[in-house]
Amino acid sequence: MSAGRPYSGVTVLDLAHELGSYASRLFADLGADVIRVESSRDADGPTQAGGEAASAARSTFVFCNAGKARIELDPRRADDRARLAVLVRRAQLVFMERGGLFADEIEWVRSRNASLVIAHVSPFGMTGPHAHWRASDLTLQAAGGIAWLCGRPGEPPLRLAAGQSAMITSTYAAAVAAVALFDAEASGQGHLIDVSGQECIAHSLQHSLQAYDLEGVVASRSGAGTRDAAEAIFKCKDGRMLVASPVGLGPSWHSLVDWIAETGHPAGATLKAPCWLDARWRKTPEAQQQFRCAFAAFIALYSRKEILREALARKIVMAPVSRIGDVLDDEQLAHRDFFVAMAGCVADRPIRFPGAPYQFSEPVWAVGK
Repeated sequence: MSAGRPYSGVTVLDLAHELGSYASRLFADLGADVIRVESSRDADGPTQAGGEAASAARSTFVFCNAGKARIELDPRRADDRARLAVLVRRAQLVFMERGGLFADEIEWVRSRNASLVIAHVSPFGMTGPHAHWRASDLTLQAAGGIAWLCGRPGEPPLRLAAGQSAMITSTYAAAVAAVALFDAEASGQGHLIDVSGQECIAHSLQHSLQAYDLEGVVASRSGAGTRDAAEAIFKCKDGRMLVASPVGLGPSWHSLVDWIAETGHPAGATLKAPCWLDARWRKTPEAQQQFRCAFAAFIALYSRKEILREALARKIVMAPVSRIGDVLDDEQLAHRDFFVAMAGCVADRPIRFPGAPYQFSEPVWAVGK
């Protein structure tokens, strides 16, 4: 084990299907030897059929399985089961999932390695009245409660984009697996962890629990998610900017109003009125409408670069809203070589792939080793 790659020397088996596949990717990022075990029916990843949905599925498959070695086994063949038994005895951590390979053979896997940590991922957990229910990303987000918070007031709830239930579940599974692995290394005793996707999402409901605990407020859909009038996204000359300047957030509000007033724009006088120092009033629809009208006229006069320069100098909480193209062309990410060209395991040409948000002393990325 090294400081830069804390899980070097650790072997992780990935027997997961969808909800848990990103969890082992996180261990691969941190130096573990991750082996993805696949059957012949899914060894080539998602279907090669065309269309936007199929393309997105292939991209997700590549992303979740970067850095993993891949081996193909057939659970019906005795020699392949023997090969898996060897891998299980060698491993310290296994991710399993209902619907994945060898999903119904947890006890068989446990019997081959007493110190093994098994993180079993499923939509609703291994026990309870819904344990055998099937689920999609949409139904998990609804059952976990996050869909209730997404959308506009008075309209139906919405699903978070990009398969968030799988990402959230995998992140929780990886975190608890790391804790169990630490204990297993110290005690020699293995663990079976029951990870419920619904529970992971229910634990990630933005600030809903804290809002109820501290303020007695039951969270609900609020459109853009704003509460204070000065928390919103506005159009500028060449894109959009996020502003988040509640009156209680350090100098941000006063610095913002001072900047507007210094330019001579009429919005400066409007926002210097005493009512803007009333935190309760700022949350009303009237305040939000007034701020939008005044600030939108001001911010539209400037470019993102000009706004960001003033915000940094004046300590105003503002940031440019990046589109996909903006991220791909970002100078900072380019300087740090964040995007790398990789030969994809399900693509016939190199793909531009996101790197890690941290740096190692040696490269770690590979697809389909």
